[in-house]
Amino acid sequence: MMSMKYVIVLVIAIAAIAEGAEYTVGDNMGWMVPPTPDYYASWVSKYSFVENDTLVFNFEEGMHDITVLTKEDFDACNMKNPLFQSPKPGRVTVDASDTFYFTCSFGQHCANGQKFAIYFAPAPLPPSPSPSASAATDQSLDTQRFKFVSRKMGN
Repeated sequence: MMSMKYVIVLVIAIAAIAEGAEYTVGDNMGWMVPPTPDYYASWVSKYSFVENDTLVFNFEEGMHDITVLTKEDFDACNMKNPLFQSPKPGRVTVDASDTFYFTCSFGQHCANGQKFAIYFAPAPLPPSPSPSASAATDQSLDTQRFKFVSRKMGN
């Protein structure tokens, strides 16, 4: 019998953002234990997310974190095998079309509703540039870009 493992590839690149929208998780409330368990699911349902969109997580460092889990671990609030974790507030730009599962690994925060599943649709293809269009980009808008890819592989 083959044992199965989750293999995670986290690609981090520094790139200029010229596309994609930016969303503050939880809007004005930020990233914290919500007043109702469905708060973040309701927040997600207000928007349509696509590849290259950025999620901004605002919280007090040491009180929360950003954790990405598999669907199974997300559903069970199991923090033993995170796909990605950051102890600091920050921006996450998703460069893939898929459903991602974000939560906080502190105490009972996940069980108390500090979590959300979010689908990023494929980004629409940009129109072809005209021959006279400038190829210049604004290099002052650097950010970290993350691409999460998870799949089961046998050993």
